[in-house]
Amino acid sequence: MRYRTPGGQYWKLFRDMAEQPHLLIAGATGSGKSVVVNGIVSTLLTCCNPSRAGLILIDPKRVELVQYKQLPHTLCYASEPGEFEQALRMAMEICDSRYKNLQARALRKWDGGDVYVVIDELADLITTNKKECQPLIQRISQVGRGAKIHLIVCTQTPVASILSTPIKCNIDARVGLRCRSGQDSRNILGVTGCEKLPRVGKAYYMTPEGINLWNIPYVTDAEINELVRYWTSEACVA
Repeated sequence: MRYRTPGGQYWKLFRDMAEQPHLLIAGATGSGKSVVVNGIVSTLLTCCNPSRAGLILIDPKRVELVQYKQLPHTLCYASEPGEFEQALRMAMEICDSRYKNLQARALRKWDGGDVYVVIDELADLITTNKKECQPLIQRISQVGRGAKIHLIVCTQTPVASILSTPIKCNIDARVGLRCRSGQDSRNILGVTGCEKLPRVGKAYYMTPEGINLWNIPYVTDAEINELVRYWTSEACVA
C-alpha cells in the first residue's frame, strides 16, 4: 500500500496514544477531538491488519466515525441509542473471553491483537443511556488493560456527571485541547492551561510520564479515504 504517514515525531505521537491502556480526548466544540481520533485510527490502519487492531465504534452524532463502518477492522458500529449498550457488551464479552483464555494458559496479559472501543461523544451516550452504559464503560476501564481492550473516550463536557470518577481514575492518558475555562482544564489534566490554547492545532498530552505540549497533525480526508479504499478492497479480495 502506498500511503504517506504522518512524519517523524507525529507518527510516534499517534502510535503512543494507541499504545496507552485507555485515552481521554477532551476539549470544546471544534477544538480538534475528531482530528486526534482520525490520526489514531489512520495510524492503526497504516500499520495493523484486522487481526492486530479491531474497532468497536460508538458514534452518537452518526457522522464522525461512519467512514470506518465498512472496514474489515470494524467489529461493531453503533449510531443509535439502542445499539450503544450492545457495542459495549460486545467489548466486555471479548474481554471476558480473553481472560478465560489467559487463565487456561496461566498468562497475565493477552498476547494477540488489540481492540479499540472509540466513543465519539461521551456526553451524548451518558445523556441517552447512562443507566445501561456507564457501568459497562467503568468495567472496561477497570479490567480492559490485560485483555488489550482500549477505551478512547471523547467529550466536550469533562464534568463529573458525564465523566465519573471511577472511569476517570482508570484513564491516566489524556489529550487536553482548547477548553472553555481553567476549571475544565483542571477536570481534564489536573492543571490549568488548556483554556489558553489556540482554538485548533495544539494540545497537551498527558501520560504517566508527564505532560507535554504538541502540535497536532492533521490527516486529510483524502488520506483517510485512501486507507479506507485499500482495506475495503482487501476485504473484498479475501
